[in-house]
Amino acid sequence: MAGVFINYRTGDGATAAVLFDEKLKEVFGPENVFRDRRTTQPGAHFPPELWRHLESCAVLLVLIGPNWLSLCDTDGRRRIDVPGDYVHDEIQRALTLRKTVIPVLIDSAELPKKEQLPADIAELTERQYMQLRVPYAHLDLPVITEALRSHVPVRRTEPQPDARPQPHPAPPAPGAYSTYHDCAVSNGSGNATVNQNRDAQSGDRQ
Repeated sequence: MAGVFINYRTGDGATAAVLFDEKLKEVFGPENVFRDRRTTQPGAHFPPELWRHLESCAVLLVLIGPNWLSLCDTDGRRRIDVPGDYVHDEIQRALTLRKTVIPVLIDSAELPKKEQLPADIAELTERQYMQLRVPYAHLDLPVITEALRSHVPVRRTEPQPDARPQPHPAPPAPGAYSTYHDCAVSNGSGNATVNQNRDAQSGDRQ
């Protein structure tokens, strides 16, 4: 998969993740877009599957909603600070691997300041961001998709077979000889000549 990995936080960017998934599948093909809830098959060993897709992707989209930074676990800790937080770990690994990392601000969200993030993902604030306004997704998604075309191969549409019925050749006129047969015809003087007639017809989280 040399495609797009969608990084998002459940409770903050899940709706936007689905919108991205549906749009990007159309352009790049489902095999080139990773969203955990769709791509990971039942029974799959999740962590190795996750890291395999991340390491082979070309672009990490980090979906940042209005509550992305402030969401906490049951102990009151920000999720982004909790060891083993997938959102944090995916960003950290993508930055380490020098992937193209694009923050996408959802609706009214703002890009966090460097001092607000754990040190190992603070570089995220230095990446050029884009914006998705969910009510105007029909306007914003094409812009983001176009920016991804320079990083991800566009899906090739297979030519569809022509299902239109092919015309049948007209039946020979009365007295005419079939094609590809030698036939004797009169030359008007009562002598038979040989006519060689050849037919030239060609016969688609967290």
